[in-house]
Amino acid sequence: IEMEADPPDRITTNAEYFFSDSGYVRNRLVAGRIAEYVTEGKERTVMTDGVELDFFDAAGGEGSKLTADRGLVTPKKQRMEVFGHVVFTNSRGERMETEHLVWSQDSDRVFTDSAVRIIRERDIIDGLGLDANEDFSRYTIRRITGTLYVQPGDTNTSGTDQ
Repeated sequence: IEMEADPPDRITTNAEYFFSDSGYVRNRLVAGRIAEYVTEGKERTVMTDGVELDFFDAAGGEGSKLTADRGLVTPKKQRMEVFGHVVFTNSRGERMETEHLVWSQDSDRVFTDSAVRIIRERDIIDGLGLDANEDFSRYTIRRITGTLYVQPGDTNTSGTDQ
């Protein structure tokens, strides 16, 4: 029999976890397989077979949704990383696609240095790197390129005649 050198302490399949703060559900995590390692100094949670993380607003309504192929949670760093076909959709329907994204839980921030694509209505914006708040309602794209559609009457002026 072959055994892993460092096997997980607990494995959950078809897992669904809810995370609350002050009695309110803030997040819902679903994963095909969750392996938890609790050995001192090596604490981590490895999620595979698909990861889905839902963010709820202050009233408990659905907000943003993050999906990926796999993920890693390191509790001491208060950090979650997701990898492979990462898609993050906010409550306005804007969609971000990348291959790697980090959620820093202690600062309520998500970021990546990888290539990103934002799709919003008819606009497609590409960039290399992104910083956003944890529910992806506000974001900054680094090294930006893309295609923006301008409607007749749209202006870039501050309201003065030029």
